[in-house]
Amino acid sequence: MLKPGLTFATALLLTTGCASGTGAERLEREGNASLTGVLIAPPSVVRHGSTSCAGVRIHVAHVSEPARPLGNVMVKQSRERCLYVVSNLPSEAELQVEVSPASGWRCDDGQAPTLKPKPGVLKLHDYETATRDFRAMCG
Repeated sequence: MLKPGLTFATALLLTTGCASGTGAERLEREGNASLTGVLIAPPSVVRHGSTSCAGVRIHVAHVSEPARPLGNVMVKQSRERCLYVVSNLPSEAELQVEVSPASGWRCDDGQAPTLKPKPGVLKLHDYETATRDFRAMCG
C-alpha cells in the first residue's frame, strides 16, 4: 500500500513532467489565433475552368522551425477562388506564411502563376483573426 505522501509526490511529478517541453512543442499544441483569406486564380485559369482548390497549399510555421506546420488548415472552393482558414495558431509568435497555387493553375504561356502580394511573416495577437488575400498573376 502506498503512503499518502508518496502518492502526492508521484502525482506532482507526473503533472509537472507532462507540462514541461520545448517552446516548439508548445507552439504545435496551443493557439487561439487564426488566419483566413482567399487565393484568386488568374483569368486564364478561370477561362479554362480549372480553378480546383484541391492542390492549393497553405503552410504556416514558426520562423525558427519553418518545416513544422502549425494550426489546422482548411481550403475550399468558393466562387472561382479558394477560401482558406488556418486555426489554432499561436499568438505573439513570428509566423511564416507560404501559399502555393494548385499545380493545374497555368498561365496561357504554360508557366505557373506568381502570387501578389508575396507571402511573408506575421504576428497574431490573442484571439485575433487576420485576413491575407492573394492573387495569382500571369505575366
